[in-house]
Amino acid sequence: MILIIIKLFLLAFAINLIYELLHSVLYKTCIEMTVKKYVPLIFKASIVDAVWITIFYVITFFIFKNENPLKNYYQLGLFFSISIVWAYFWEIYSTKHKRWEYSNQMPIFLKAGVTPLIQLYITGIIAFFIIFLV
Repeated sequence: MILIIIKLFLLAFAINLIYELLHSVLYKTCIEMTVKKYVPLIFKASIVDAVWITIFYVITFFIFKNENPLKNYYQLGLFFSISIVWAYFWEIYSTKHKRWEYSNQMPIFLKAGVTPLIQLYITGIIAFFIIFLV
């Protein structure tokens, strides 16, 4: 179990680093930021995302007693639900408190950016596929 958690964290970090780089153009904050501030921000965001994915995985593991969430649709559904709900409230809080600001290109759903809303779930699922199916 510990090895899976370590692999998940490292893989989730790498996948989220790529995701952060790709969707950061949808943030006015990132577009206007200097490279000296941008690079640490992207690394920090990727680490935080990897931590949350790992925590959400561990929660679902303890509830379902199953290491591979791809084999249990209820576990995957819980991972989805936790990820989306957490991301939604984090985006609402962060934009309200001016932690970041969306650019005009960010698609919005219920006052939250779509790409950050689905990020933890999508990058988590990709990490699960690589760990458990490759």
